[in-house]
Amino acid sequence: MKLARLYSNRPSVFVPIRFNGIVDSDLSVIFARITRPKDARRDSHNLGKTTLIAVIDFLLLKDISESNSFLMRHLDKFLEFVFFLELLTPDGGFVTIRRSVETPTRISLKRHDADIADLTLTGEDDWDHLDVPIETARQLLDSYLNLSVIAPWQYRQGVSYFLRTQADYHDYFQISKFQKGRDSQWKPYLAHLLGLNATDIERKYELDATIEELERHKVERQAEVQIEEADFSLFTAQLEVKRSEVAALSEQLESFDFSREEERVNREVVDDVERRISSLNDQIYKHSYDISQMRESLAQKLEFKLDSVKQIYEETATYLPSELLKDYSELVTFNKKLTHERNVLLRQQVKALDEEIAVMRLQLEEFNGRRMEYLRVLRNADTFKKFKALQKILSQHQADIAFMEGQIQRLNKVRDLARQIRAIEVDRQEVINRITTDVETPGSITKQVNVEFHSLVSRVLDLDGKFYVTLNKSSNIEFKIDIKLNSKSDTVSSQSEGTSYKKLLCALFDIALLVVMADKAFYHFVYHDGILEGLDTRKRRSLLKLLREITDKYNIQYIMSAIDSDLPRDEKDNKIEFTPKEIILQLSDQGAKGRLFRMDEF
Repeated sequence: MKLARLYSNRPSVFVPIRFNGIVDSDLSVIFARITRPKDARRDSHNLGKTTLIAVIDFLLLKDISESNSFLMRHLDKFLEFVFFLELLTPDGGFVTIRRSVETPTRISLKRHDADIADLTLTGEDDWDHLDVPIETARQLLDSYLNLSVIAPWQYRQGVSYFLRTQADYHDYFQISKFQKGRDSQWKPYLAHLLGLNATDIERKYELDATIEELERHKVERQAEVQIEEADFSLFTAQLEVKRSEVAALSEQLESFDFSREEERVNREVVDDVERRISSLNDQIYKHSYDISQMRESLAQKLEFKLDSVKQIYEETATYLPSELLKDYSELVTFNKKLTHERNVLLRQQVKALDEEIAVMRLQLEEFNGRRMEYLRVLRNADTFKKFKALQKILSQHQADIAFMEGQIQRLNKVRDLARQIRAIEVDRQEVINRITTDVETPGSITKQVNVEFHSLVSRVLDLDGKFYVTLNKSSNIEFKIDIKLNSKSDTVSSQSEGTSYKKLLCALFDIALLVVMADKAFYHFVYHDGILEGLDTRKRRSLLKLLREITDKYNIQYIMSAIDSDLPRDEKDNKIEFTPKEIILQLSDQGAKGRLFRMDEF
């Protein structure tokens, strides 16, 4: 797949562009010449070099909106434009795409065996597919291009890697298109290109998402339960004891024999209720004492009167050095800040303790009520009154059982979610094992890309560059570029972190991938915006020499934008110009006639 022609229905405003690399191996340069470098009113970075990428992407059927397309933001200027892009397909034929700004979701397509310079006046009957929906057009174009290397993905998935704008150099692999999305949107695709099992990688992300969702539900369910999953057996045992006590009490009430229940009640009053009441009272007292101390501390204010200190020095005719005065001032400021932070913390602690006391008082009220009920049973000699008191206790126990059964039902849902999570984790571990084996035994494509990338980095930058695939702490795939000063050094070069070098490394990775895929049904073009910017002139010379060799040897179409200040210079500091044939579009700072769109700035 290569770009052949780009034009519109308004050639006087948008000059037709014929790309090199179809019948030759020349570079395709969008070149901006600056004629008045000292004129502050002119801008060499607003001529349309980057805008051209947006036009190409528009014709490669990108979804557009006002937020991501200058065409939509400036409809008043572009509504009448109809654009055409001619592509060379891997089978040697051509396809032309027609897309208008007025109806951007309706696309026309025409296949042809030979290069056709202009289809702007072609009749409707001559188009193979006229004004079809954009998704249908993508499917048709995908079938024409037949990029089997990237199947089952469509051509749109990877085309942005080979249309690198300035925003696409911040990461070697995650271009701006994917920076706001999840890794699962692009990593499986890149892994597939490198010969790794993308199905397992996609499956890993799916399982991660499923586990994350189940964990969220589990936390929500657990919040409805007052017991932890680990205490399930103990809680069910307590429930059985409670059921047994209720059964025994019911039997005693039926027979009016209260001796055993009185004995149990007596034990519970002594062993449990009284102990809990005593413990709660003790905790409330301690919390109340702590609150009292904290409030007393909050009431105290830090006072340090610097003026008084100065007065004492003056009255005793003692010299007060300015540095000492400054130290005192800083100390006062520091103490005020420290006191403020301490007071904020103390107020938070007082609030937390107050809330705990409120909860404990409710519990204390409950246990005091229970003790009164129990004592009423133990002290009451009237059998009928004792019967009614025990009935009340029975009702309370039955309510406790209903509550415990409800808790167990909710906890069973938590346990069920936990079982699901464990089962999926087993599946995930099997997938991780396969991915690990895949990564640790890289296939031929990964090896070839590494070898090519190392060669390119060495030639252009004289550095030792390596590309490899690894797994991160979450067992997700990571693509890495490692740059060292030389093959014997273990120190990663800080140059690779610089903007211009990082941009160049992104470009060299793209080229390495294209070289490896040169004989396959794949993209055979790349557009690098501003690739020469910021580079040392020697690196510019090395890069251009390399690019000319690569395009000639591997039949790769290389498109780049540059301004004349980016041109490399020879040993005598003379500019080394592009050849006239290499420049497919020349822009300048000569007003509207020098811009991509020959109109006023927008």
